[in-house]
Amino acid sequence: MTAQILTIVILLAFIELAGKTYAYFNPGYENLYAIPDRVVGWRLTPNLEYIHTGSHWYENEFRVKVKHNSLGFRDSERSVSKPPGVTRIALLGDSSVSARQVAFKNTSGQTLEKLLNQNSRTKKSKIYEVLNFGIDGIGVGQSFLTYRQYASAFDPDYVFLFVFEGDIWRTVFPQSAITDKISSSRRLSIRPVFNIKSTPSESKGSFPNSLLKALNFSSFYQLLNNLDKKEIKPQVTSLPTEEEYVDLINSFKILITEKKIAEISKKLKPLDLLFFAPKQNIFDEFLNLQADRIKREYGGNRTKVREHEIFLVDLWGKLEFGLSKLKEMLKPELRLRREFDKLIKAYRPKRPGVLFGGNDNFSNFESVIFVNLKVLESLNRDIVNAGKKFIVVDASSHIIKHGRLPANLLSDILQKYCKVNDIGYIALSQTLNDAKNSGIQTLWPKDGHFNENGQRIFGEAMFEWVKES
Repeated sequence: MTAQILTIVILLAFIELAGKTYAYFNPGYENLYAIPDRVVGWRLTPNLEYIHTGSHWYENEFRVKVKHNSLGFRDSERSVSKPPGVTRIALLGDSSVSARQVAFKNTSGQTLEKLLNQNSRTKKSKIYEVLNFGIDGIGVGQSFLTYRQYASAFDPDYVFLFVFEGDIWRTVFPQSAITDKISSSRRLSIRPVFNIKSTPSESKGSFPNSLLKALNFSSFYQLLNNLDKKEIKPQVTSLPTEEEYVDLINSFKILITEKKIAEISKKLKPLDLLFFAPKQNIFDEFLNLQADRIKREYGGNRTKVREHEIFLVDLWGKLEFGLSKLKEMLKPELRLRREFDKLIKAYRPKRPGVLFGGNDNFSNFESVIFVNLKVLESLNRDIVNAGKKFIVVDASSHIIKHGRLPANLLSDILQKYCKVNDIGYIALSQTLNDAKNSGIQTLWPKDGHFNENGQRIFGEAMFEWVKES
């Protein structure tokens, strides 16, 4: 027995040594890649060069050399004035657009630029420039601000906005994980946010009731009330099967008609879009805390090697994660349980009798949707008034953050809203899901962002839209 224990100890020590050796030669890097921005909240640090390895303490899935331009975006240096004969395309969005998980040449923007300049049908003696205005962690509202503050000055002929499910919540929530990069006892509300002004007939601060009930998703909230075991006995309402869940999603999608979306668009137009900038003292605190950390922890720099951790603990975590995924494959009901746990946390009303009231963590789903549609209306108006074309690139039902049902509903709403309002629309989720079903991996498994395949598909989808337009 003693010999067996000794053998196990030696084996574990060898694994730990091997892991630490790998980590030593393949370190992870921690980078303060963003700076405070008074208008957008933050943007990438101008002229910064560093190695991005994700959030792990050693190089795990990728190692990418990243360089920001002098304006603070992951792009080449561009002249503000558009050269004669050049067609410009601006890309707006979050980390899926900045794409720090792949080499710059493999980003969607560079893929699009290369395809356009090589294709005879689109070239027609033109030169295309694709400008990347992606900023990690921003939402739809901040993309609107990025266009107004930065991208519009470059006179783009086409403006593509990438959207996934998480982006719509960022439009209304002032807290941001970007402040996790600073030492603070609390999360700072440094994100600028938007809302819709209530009509004179509504109480001050409330969301217009005529909009809240327009899509009639009340049965969704009632279902979540019934499924929450904290409120009722488990046997009252059983968890749907996968087939039943798909049918449920489709039953709600049927409620989203072009007629309803047209009516919603009409009701949104006279409403004022409200903008709330971060308070000056909060913004200054963000600025001071980051400056302090750069001086105290980074030696005046913005990048450092991550501290080593215990490799065996890391390995055990990966094994547990793998086993949990295996269990979900063998028992699909476990995956559904996790799905509905997310839905209950995000969308179950705080008060069962007030179905459209939201909860402490998340606002009502429809109200968040409508605020974002109002932002899209405003962004589209700016772009159209400049004589340009606006296109929404929708990945909502592929990159899912808070549940498949709301992600699918968001995709349907975006598609019909764009059609009703003459906004270009790319169903990127469909192309990505087709690739996934064909065995093509589009996301880094652990990091969760697009890999080279995802970025390529993203770029090719935009190319097809421009080619056919």
